Amino acid sequence: MTRRIFGWIALLGCALALTACGFQLRGASEYAFKRLYISGGGQMGIDINRYIRYGSKGTVVVDAPKDADARLEILGQTATRAAVSLDSTGQAREYEMRNTFTFQLVTPDGTPIIPLSTIRLTRNLPYSDSEATARDQEAALLNRDMQKDAVDQIIRRMEAVKTMPTPTPDH
Repeated sequence: MTRRIFGWIALLGCALALTACGFQLRGASEYAFKRLYISGGGQMGIDINRYIRYGSKGTVVVDAPKDADARLEILGQTATRAAVSLDSTGQAREYEMRNTFTFQLVTPDGTPIIPLSTIRLTRNLPYSDSEATARDQEAALLNRDMQKDAVDQIIRRMEAVKTMPTPTPDH
């Protein structure tokens, strides 16, 4: 009986500690723009589209750049792999996988909201001749993980934009 009471007291204490520290679930994202057009990026563009569709307050992804308040331009993605450790026979034992993603967020007239930016990510991939199939699957998984990480970083950078640039009048 006393164990049960102490268990409830401990649970109540944890709940109070979490509320006292300011813990709060992330909730829906808010952006300074209401309509976004995404160009380029392939699967990455699809992931960002999905994230905005299901995780934002009032922002929608549009199909035409003329309908957008902002354009997310995913300009490039590169993936490289370099050997970082060798065994005594000169065979690679570990690779470093590097992915680079280049993007910018601009207004419809091309004014930068987020200027041309690059996200560089690296992961280590152990290598074994006897596990070639598993290695290839792990490499694909690591590439997908890096792409997801890049999507998260792009989303956070777009959330950080609080105001849109004011349009400059033409003279």
